[in-house]
Amino acid sequence: MKRIPQRKKRRTVPVPIASMGDIAFLLIIFFLVCSEVTKDRSDLQVTLPFSEHVEKIQASVVARVAMDESGEIYFDGVRVDGAKDVEWGVRALLTNTVADDQRHVQFKCDAALPKETFEPVLKAIAEAGGIIEAVGEKGE
Repeated sequence: MKRIPQRKKRRTVPVPIASMGDIAFLLIIFFLVCSEVTKDRSDLQVTLPFSEHVEKIQASVVARVAMDESGEIYFDGVRVDGAKDVEWGVRALLTNTVADDQRHVQFKCDAALPKETFEPVLKAIAEAGGIIEAVGEKGE
């Protein structure tokens, strides 16, 4: 009589899932520490305009646009060629935003600039869907 070979039982190895939460939180903390938060990286020396109606706003800013005394435009600290570049940059940042709190764009320009110089940049921000926050000094 032929003997039928017995199959070996496979052992299952248990996967420890108790530490998965710890690993997930460590990864989140690692990426938060290593990520770069959007900051005003431009070291522009700008003389801010004075106004009586200046108030501090606590909304978070999506992008920062600055213009120096010579009329050069900076988008998040990087020099751009014109107002159209600002519009496309703001539009790209605001593609997935729904709430108004996520659409604030900070605008800073030198007080000596004429209206004709900075007005196209303001128009570009508005056409891209940004809410403009102009930066100024409190005057009397």
